[in-house]
Amino acid sequence: MLVCILPFIIFNRINSKKRKKRIENLNQIAKENNATIQEKDDWNQSIIGIDKTNKLLFFSKKSEEFDKFISINISELLKCRIERTENKDNVLEKLELELTFASKPTVVLEFFNKNETRLILNEIEIIQKWQTLLNKIT
Repeated sequence: MLVCILPFIIFNRINSKKRKKRIENLNQIAKENNATIQEKDDWNQSIIGIDKTNKLLFFSKKSEEFDKFISINISELLKCRIERTENKDNVLEKLELELTFASKPTVVLEFFNKNETRLILNEIEIIQKWQTLLNKIT
């Protein structure tokens, strides 16, 4: 029985360590920007956090090709919307948060990509939460 359970225990510990490292990295980058993360969410290989006081948004996504980490000043945010890309069978291919600003280019944050992660878990709930949160700030 232990042989059956052991892989799950090991997998859980590895994921726990990766999650802790993502949170530490987020807090470190925020600190370097004189910010404090007041709210955050993490999923798969991604994490998002916000300093509402300083209006700074932090986003990190790790993929096979690269690690993406960006900090965004959202003081000029006009609107935030969810962009869903589906194939002809209505299967979700991509899930992105699109940030539109007054005087700078639109920023797109990818929450889900079927080519990187086959199974969608809680990304829909997380992206809806952040859309609501960011639209309240505008």
